[in-house]
Order: sequence, then structure tokens, then C-alpha cells
Amino acid sequence: KVNLPDVLAYLQKETELTRNTIVRILINSGRIEEFPLNPQKFMDSAARLIKNDLHKLIVDGIKYEKIVGQEYEMRLFEETEIISYLNNLIKVKKSVYDAIEYDSEIEKRFAESLDMRDDIKLFVKLPSWFKVDTPIGTYNPDWAIVKHEDDTLYLVRETKGIKDFEKLRNIEADKIRCAKRHFRELQVDFKTVVEANEV
Repeated sequence: KVNLPDVLAYLQKETELTRNTIVRILINSGRIEEFPLNPQKFMDSAARLIKNDLHKLIVDGIKYEKIVGQEYEMRLFEETEIISYLNNLIKVKKSVYDAIEYDSEIEKRFAESLDMRDDIKLFVKLPSWFKVDTPIGTYNPDWAIVKHEDDTLYLVRETKGIKDFEKLRNIEADKIRCAKRHFRELQVDFKTVVEANEV
């Protein structure tokens, strides 16, 4: 007789689900008979898959509500000291500072392009303290933009090197999905872009 590890206790500790829920998941998976073949691999895989599905459920069900007095104020930008390496700064005219820190060549090109456009009135690389809380961790979008066409538009943009949103890492894509809902509640246009002409 082989002693098998307690799969229910392990998965309960890893996922924080009830034993009854875990039993239903394992039975409905149709793969419980694989457990004795390689118990540790089975438990690790089951924990990972359950956590991924839990994250999806949480992200899909999240709803943000605006709380009066909890919006970010412009003075926070003014009070923040900018500490950067000089080789990661680009001079700009249409920002709250005369230079913007960039993290990648994509961001550098994006800032240069925005700075040359007549319809862009102001843009800022959002500081690291500007975070959106999500169920799977905080998210820091890249840019806040004020664009003037017929009306003034307030935009938030995330720059990525790929157009296909689904090719991002799962956790990153889920955080961006949460951010979309957050900014929708604030009535701020939020999108992921590659180039400034997509603004």
C-alpha cells in the first residue's frame, strides 16, 4: 500500500478554497485518476490551474466605483521629486516638466511623437506611485494625455511593443483589463497602443 499525500489539504492551503469546492473541481476535471501516477506534479498542476481560473473569475467580475474625494490630484505630480538617470530623459515641451523619463525605446518614440502633435495639449509619463488597485496586484499605466479635438479629451494610454493584447503575459493582460474597467468608471478613455498615431 502506497501512502499518497493529502491532495485536499494541499490544494486548500494553496488556493484558500473549501474542501467541498476542491472535491467538486477534482471530480469534474475527469482527471483524478492521474493523481497516484505522480502526486506532487498533479497537485502542483491542479493548484496552478485553479489559481489561474480564480484570477480570471475575479478579473472578469471586477467593478470599480468612483468614490468622491479619492481621485488623484494634480498637486501630487507637483510635489513628487523626479530622480532619474540622465540617459533616460527626453526633452519635451507639452508636459508638466521639461523632460520626461522613459523606460524603453517605444516610450521614447511615443513621447517624441506626442510632443510634435498640435492636437496634444499636455502629456505626462505617470509616476510609479500612480497605481490602480486590482485583485491581482497594483497596475501602473504609462501615460496621461490631454487631447483637444472638438472637445477636450482626457486619455490614459499604456504603451506596449505588440499590437496583439492577447500575447501579453496573463497577469499583465489581466491587470490591463482591470484598468480598463477602472478608467471606464472615471469616464477616462484608456487603451493599449504601440505608437502615438493611435492616440
